[in-house]
Amino acid sequence: MLQAFDFARLQRIGLAPALAESARGLAAGSEQRLELLRVSSVHRETVQLHDGVREHPARQQPRLARQLLEARTLLAVGDWVLASRDPAGARWVQLCLPPLNHIVRRDGDGSRHAVVSNVDWALLVMGLDDDFNLRRIERYLTLVHASGIAPIVVLTKADIAAADPPL
Repeated sequence: MLQAFDFARLQRIGLAPALAESARGLAAGSEQRLELLRVSSVHRETVQLHDGVREHPARQQPRLARQLLEARTLLAVGDWVLASRDPAGARWVQLCLPPLNHIVRRDGDGSRHAVVSNVDWALLVMGLDDDFNLRRIERYLTLVHASGIAPIVVLTKADIAAADPPL
């Protein structure tokens, strides 16, 4: 069962009506009291979950970790999850809502990993100094466009840019 949540508070950190409905549907079959929270950081063994006011440490249920590995994915920053609390008050991620979108990177072995999920814009920041690379910006733009996310290019260090930047 999904405990009542403040939509306006969670909307400030990105909750959309479609995600709220998805959470209600996923939680309908559970007898546990579940909280709707957003992943704000992912570590090896733990995640940080945000409730619209503050962050809370949590761990994944081993069952969820196995399901995600079998689906060849992992939790990513921006995911919305349903978490429960054990008798000691520790939070455990029980379920992960399907993301509306995500940016995925490939590892050297060809496997794909979500870097971030459920975002509206991606800031692509590059300095106009000696590290400027037009091809890199093109790759990032292609990656972001393919993910269905709006890119915003931010160019910095204009004060030290060379007259003819390298391409």
